[in-house]
Amino acid sequence: MGHLRHRPGTFCYLAVLLASHLMVFHLLPEEVRMRVLRGISTNLSAMGWSAPLRLVASALVVDTSGSVLNIVLIVFFGVVVSLGRLEYRLGGARAFGIFGAAHVLASLLVLAVVAAAVRTGRYPSEVTRQLDYGISFGALGAIGAVTWLLPRWARPPWAAVALFYPLTAADWYGWLPDYTTVGHVISATAGLGIAAIFVRPGRRLTGAPARGLIG
Repeated sequence: MGHLRHRPGTFCYLAVLLASHLMVFHLLPEEVRMRVLRGISTNLSAMGWSAPLRLVASALVVDTSGSVLNIVLIVFFGVVVSLGRLEYRLGGARAFGIFGAAHVLASLLVLAVVAAAVRTGRYPSEVTRQLDYGISFGALGAIGAVTWLLPRWARPPWAAVALFYPLTAADWYGWLPDYTTVGHVISATAGLGIAAIFVRPGRRLTGAPARGLIG
């Protein structure tokens, strides 16, 4: 119960993700499901006046198209461990602010990368219409951000994994990785940078120091 008491926002968010997963992928008919996913997708062709709504809604549904391992890593290390730790140490507003900022920043910068890469022939034009939704940008932002809450000796390897692990599963278009991988690297970098503002020597943190990431 201590975990729940100190991380209420994280557990509420997990409940929302579970509910949306059950609704979208298990209760809705196929045609309706695809309509919903197209409606929350932040791909380049879809973004317009509905962009703010799409940016919010896309972070409320877990993308299940990847491998089971990657989904578990994103949900467990990104939300349960990292977001939960940020909430415990920095408070809910700052934790979800970092998560949301990484999600939005990475989503928007990816659109710029896709537009430039399609225009120069690096990416095929089809990528502008591919479904793009999920929590991974925010989760990578949280993973990057939690680096500053680790012991000093653990920060370099943790940050290195956060920044470079996405490249291990990348599809490459010459020297350019696929746009999802680009977004993951951007979001981890954003999390590192944004959290550095809140976690400085001498700054008082919200929660009491704990021995482990989850504790």
